[in-house]
Amino acid sequence: MTPTPSLPANVTPPPRVRPRHTWLTAGLCGLWVTEGRLLSRGVSYSGQTGGGGHAHLVVWVAGLLVAACVLPWAQLGVRAVAAVGVSWSVTGYLLTAGEHLPVWGLTESAALLILLAVVAWRVPVRAAVPLGIALAAGVLTAPVRDADVPNTTVVAYALVVAGVAALGLCLRYRDAERERAVAAAREAERLELAGELHDFVSHHVAAMTLMAKATGSLTADERVAASLREIQEAGDEAMTSARRLLRVLNQDQPHRRPLPDLDRITDLVEDFRRTSPGTPDVTLRVDPGLDDAGPAPELAASVHRIVSEALSNVAKHSPDTSDVRVTLRGTDERLFVSVRNDGRRSASPAHRTPEDSGGLGLVGLTERADAIGGSLTAGPVPGGGWEVLAVLPVRR
Repeated sequence: MTPTPSLPANVTPPPRVRPRHTWLTAGLCGLWVTEGRLLSRGVSYSGQTGGGGHAHLVVWVAGLLVAACVLPWAQLGVRAVAAVGVSWSVTGYLLTAGEHLPVWGLTESAALLILLAVVAWRVPVRAAVPLGIALAAGVLTAPVRDADVPNTTVVAYALVVAGVAALGLCLRYRDAERERAVAAAREAERLELAGELHDFVSHHVAAMTLMAKATGSLTADERVAASLREIQEAGDEAMTSARRLLRVLNQDQPHRRPLPDLDRITDLVEDFRRTSPGTPDVTLRVDPGLDDAGPAPELAASVHRIVSEALSNVAKHSPDTSDVRVTLRGTDERLFVSVRNDGRRSASPAHRTPEDSGGLGLVGLTERADAIGGSLTAGPVPGGGWEVLAVLPVRR
């Protein structure tokens, strides 16, 4: 194993940048401008009387107001209520004024459909039901503004509304399934940590009780001997309670493998090199200080899990990679674990949290890193490639 080059001690992932759907706003603006030109020229509404211009202006302004509700200027529920209020008010005004002209409001209907899909997707169920019904009704009443509208048009609008609502519900179901899977991955990692806690704590508690027993047999002071016997009994009770709790937590997985140490990472790298398609260049770089004085058992187990999962992700998502670098570097306070490959998985230059990268294995590792006071990020790196970087605290 070769020593690792120096890395900056204050490694901080770049801030996460959320993509903005500017194309949606641009599309609504383009539709609104096009609709305004058509209404002003009367291209689509030949044969109208002189009152049509006023109705056209009302519908055109309403389209702008409803489209503005798509923008995130307030909470989604507030924007949906505002859009419904504008749409229903315009429909009521046109029907009351007797302006039965084919001014349905294309921009208004498109914005209402977008809000319907997002409400069915993201708003809590108790609020999504009335808001969804109100938005759907706003879209369906748009053709009613024309007294001569054919029934097939109303049916077509109803089918579009049903399709958009179904799309929003499908997205809601997908997110719910994802949340359940993430929760299961985190719970599995907590159970694994509980087992490891028993493994390395039991060693120290057992040593403590043996030392208390041996010292108690040598001391001549009865009070000291009694105190040592109490320490031994407390240690035995702690071990019994820990074993009982571990059996309850891992009753579905009673057989656990022993804790891996830092030397097992070499085996992981060799297995990856042997089983990977092609012939990738796999490099393991470990600080000489880590070879001389390895980290604590719980930290070594976490490092082993992180490297194992990261290499599995490389094999799964970047099978054509040609260069993989596993780097372990320690300082007085932190241990940096980096698994980097030259395969391209994303065009975005920003690091992402493992919850957004699609893999549940990294979600569990994030839970593990958080539990021991560290952090874990995964994402593309400048110059191409993908990196899983864990920063773990070193307690000596």
